Amino acid sequence: MIGRVMHWQAGIVAVALALAACGCQRPTQDSGWIDRQVVGEVMTHSELAANLRSLALAGGRVSGTPNAYRAEQFVVQRLRDYGLHDVHCEPFTMTSWLDRTTVVTVLDEPPSRLEGALSLGNCLSTPPEGITAELIDAGEGSATDFEKLGPAVQGRLALARENGSHRSAKMKLALEHGAVGMVLVAETPEHARVGRCHAEPRPEPGITVPGNAGQTLIQRLGAGEALWLNIKIEADAWDATPHNVVGEIPGRGPLAHEIVILSAHLDSWHLGEGAIDNGNGSAAILEAARALAAGGWQPRRTVRFLWFMGEEHGLLGSRAYVQAHDDELDDIVAVVNVDMPGSPRRLVHFGHPEVEPFLRSVRDALRGFEIAPEIGTSRGTWSDHAPFVEAGLCALCLPGDLGPGVQFYHTSGDKYDAVDIRATNQAAAALAVLVRHLADAPQRPCVRYEPTVLAPEIEHD
Repeated sequence: MIGRVMHWQAGIVAVALALAACGCQRPTQDSGWIDRQVVGEVMTHSELAANLRSLALAGGRVSGTPNAYRAEQFVVQRLRDYGLHDVHCEPFTMTSWLDRTTVVTVLDEPPSRLEGALSLGNCLSTPPEGITAELIDAGEGSATDFEKLGPAVQGRLALARENGSHRSAKMKLALEHGAVGMVLVAETPEHARVGRCHAEPRPEPGITVPGNAGQTLIQRLGAGEALWLNIKIEADAWDATPHNVVGEIPGRGPLAHEIVILSAHLDSWHLGEGAIDNGNGSAAILEAARALAAGGWQPRRTVRFLWFMGEEHGLLGSRAYVQAHDDELDDIVAVVNVDMPGSPRRLVHFGHPEVEPFLRSVRDALRGFEIAPEIGTSRGTWSDHAPFVEAGLCALCLPGDLGPGVQFYHTSGDKYDAVDIRATNQAAAALAVLVRHLADAPQRPCVRYEPTVLAPEIEHD
């Protein structure tokens, strides 16, 4: 009897080894076990926190700087450690920018320095003596606000609130109406929030001030005071060659030429450590890659993981990638872009309603994550999904709850300790399941549309 049992067990082992050798696995239509394996891998063996700690660098990861290169090489090494295939860097050229000092003086009697003021992205150095101009309240900096002010804007510094349209749209309107520059009042009381205000480096100054200081200026203007500011900026703009980082889990069988992309931007601004935006997104997709590769999963479609540089300067890395890979865009099934993830709350697509039945099935597979029943839609150019959407491709995202740390993005408080690690691990697990379903779906769940141009909306870059 014992001999027969041992013979029977040996037979099972031989069959299992034969199945492994031929690359077979459980049918994908009964593959919930893969999802459970991946989620369990993230929740019990996550390396997300350690990876994020390595990416959260003092001074951030501005494209084209030593910190950025260090982050690129860190991701490359981790992908190789995790056994991904075709790990490499793809260089592209861009103009990078970094400010050294910003001094804003309120020309009262006596003059006083406006503490906490920062230069906005792509503002070139002012003359040594600075730029002096009178301040005018431009409300939210909308077209209507500037039309109401009319010629009064000319030769002045436009003061605008951070809410509403993107800061670059406010600056564009201000310059079109004759302003010499812009002062942006941050929504955060104690911190100024940096970001791009010119598409390319320009001499007109744009600065951001903490909310409390900005409200004081607004109140003084509202009381009828005439306020004059002197702005001095020292900044560097240079030709840079950063790298997008790439790694793959190759597909098998007749659909292996099709591609599912999971992406995040690796660059950040120079304040804090760049942990919220977008160190956590970079670490989340790295963890998803690790968890998917750890079990030896062999997807139907190739899964490509991408870390873009140049996002903060205008989606430059993702635009360079789409241009360089034009010949394979038809093979890209979907792009899942991850920018400032948190505890996952909703599945969203960017204008491809045919993908909604598929997303509902993914939501059901993730029911333990309490994702909203409604499938969301979005638009706009606020992150690296935009170049793909403009090329007609289906883009998806999984917005989440970042917790109280979200208030620190683009500020000096954007540090490792501001990140909710537990929530980001949840995002990594859910993203891995979403990508797994995209890669193993029997039928392509979405199609490529005709190229289009997205209209800008409120952006956080």
